[in-house]
Amino acid sequence: MRRTLIFSLLLLMVVMANCSKDTNQGPAKPTLTVEKDLYEFLNTDKTGTATVTVSGDIEWTVETLAEQPWFSVVKKGDQAEFTMSENASLYDRVAKIKVSSADKSLSKIIVIKQHGNTPTLIVDKTALKFLNPGDNAAIEIKSNMTWSLSSAADWLTWEITGNQVKLIAIANPNQGERVGLVTVNGDSPIFNQTITVTQKGTVEFDINTKNVQFTKEGGNFVLDVQTNQDWTYKISEKTTWFTAVRDGGKLTVTAPKNNFMDQSGTITITYGLINVVVNVKQTGIPTGNELDRQILIALYNTMGGANWTGTKWNITAALTEATAAASWSGVTVAKVNGVDRVKALNFGGKNLKGPIPPEIGFLSEVVTIDMNNNNQQLTGTIPATMGNLANLSQLTLSRSGLTGTIPVEFANLTKLTSLQMHTSNFTGPIPANVFSKMLNLGSLELKLNNFTGPLPADLLSHPKKGSWNFTNICPQNPGFGFTNCP
Repeated sequence: MRRTLIFSLLLLMVVMANCSKDTNQGPAKPTLTVEKDLYEFLNTDKTGTATVTVSGDIEWTVETLAEQPWFSVVKKGDQAEFTMSENASLYDRVAKIKVSSADKSLSKIIVIKQHGNTPTLIVDKTALKFLNPGDNAAIEIKSNMTWSLSSAADWLTWEITGNQVKLIAIANPNQGERVGLVTVNGDSPIFNQTITVTQKGTVEFDINTKNVQFTKEGGNFVLDVQTNQDWTYKISEKTTWFTAVRDGGKLTVTAPKNNFMDQSGTITITYGLINVVVNVKQTGIPTGNELDRQILIALYNTMGGANWTGTKWNITAALTEATAAASWSGVTVAKVNGVDRVKALNFGGKNLKGPIPPEIGFLSEVVTIDMNNNNQQLTGTIPATMGNLANLSQLTLSRSGLTGTIPVEFANLTKLTSLQMHTSNFTGPIPANVFSKMLNLGSLELKLNNFTGPLPADLLSHPKKGSWNFTNICPQNPGFGFTNCP
């Protein structure tokens, strides 16, 4: 008796749990769909139907939006049946119907277009996707003129029965998908229409998107790669602002918060001999005061700001003309079109240390940059982004410790009047076709570095050469030197 009671209680608990689960799940949400949202007819067509599919045991109704004397619609079974009068005019005409659930919570709009009494060719499908091996699809072609089919794709054939066409594709032997065009020819080429057929290859590959967009706040995005092939991925060279981690067929792309300008990069997914490029972009801070402020913070953090000489920076402070002296020592701020912008970096003898961050190249209003006499403590090369500084007039990097040569991007510094790079560790040949763009360059000092090779012809023929002193250009450190100094 005790066993029977326990078993009965257990059975009751199971039944109650299942009932509770069914109750929690609730009834399936009803749906209402239509076969197409646009139906086209010839001017002589007088009837037509649209199939309506519902689920959840709901009733539906159909009505005309804005009564049209030439058009009516009624519900018959699972179809909306149209009746039209012949269109004797030369102009197309349109009617709209609304299919709704009985309680009006679900609805769809269908457009009915009846062409005018002019040559007309209607193709109900103009883009088809075929599987591999062979596949086929049915197409309806309605016209009041004689028509025919043609195609340069020898892998496509067709069968025509009245206004019905069966389009057939044979198996695709290629790895990649292929595309064929079928032309529906009317009485004149102006009436022709094109059907685009895309067929998968032997290699199956699909990806949920080829364009990833992050906001400036950053985040994660999962690329879903579906393929029957082994695949690898590679982030574009010099792109460091996002990372990607693969887990099976998923590739999670992660971008941190962006405190600078818009940025972009790519991920190349390779399978077999095929490369698929995914574009990755992130919005940033628009050019202006806040971008300038974030760039100064990057300079401070990268170049040992905590140990700089002079008044200590307060990187939490606003960046204005009024706050510059107290909170941003060495920075000159002035208004440009009513906005406080960085105009000069006077960092000579400030005990800078480390590399110059590439973000410096986005100080779009800066006129003067002076990093002279910092005990040879700067490392790395001149960022190529400094070639973006279109308003730069004076650049001083003497006694800095920087290496490398002059970036070719300096050809963009057309407003530069003074370039001081002496007594440092710069190396290599001077690039050609840079100084010919600096037509305002009245002062140039390159001495006591490790430069080699010839001085480029555009430097030697510079229109301001007469104001230069080549004793400030030619002498280099022992073991180095130019081969053609004047």
